[in-house]
Amino acid sequence: MLSWVVIAAAVFLSVPAFARAQSAEAHASAGPTLVDRGHSVAVGSGWSPWSRLTVTLDIERTVLATRATRDGQGGESTFRGGTVVLAAAGARLALFPPGRVTPYLVAGVAAGRSHPTVNSRFPDAITNEARAIFAGAGVEIPLGPRLGVYADARMQLGGDGGEVLALAPLRAGFRWRF
Repeated sequence: MLSWVVIAAAVFLSVPAFARAQSAEAHASAGPTLVDRGHSVAVGSGWSPWSRLTVTLDIERTVLATRATRDGQGGESTFRGGTVVLAAAGARLALFPPGRVTPYLVAGVAAGRSHPTVNSRFPDAITNEARAIFAGAGVEIPLGPRLGVYADARMQLGGDGGEVLALAPLRAGFRWRF
């Protein structure tokens, strides 16, 4: 495995276009969740082997509110809500190189833990393992040669303690390229 990493690094460094394009970044974002009421924050880093492709590593924390829905005939459905913390690895593919407004696509995988809400209706504290895949799209706007703002929406689908995990964060943030 290590030999493949060394070979890939040698190829990237030996091709001038790849060598010029390499950069690292740090980013942070926050925003509401779509569908379920809540909020999401994320912080992470990225490495660009090519000006339009960035490999990212993030830590995300999403909090969803508990809600009860009545059907008008005396029935009620309750969503427990809670906090989900995920470590995510992904790839971002931009339409244009850095330095101009560009739309992008993002996809990857995530794993972590969830802590459902504890209240009078749900008195038991639980910690679940959570896994998900995600995909989304966004736009980045440069503010200078190194600083940019971005916004994206993602759909994360997976499993959470034997149940379906579905999160839809809409986040905006800052990106700093080194």
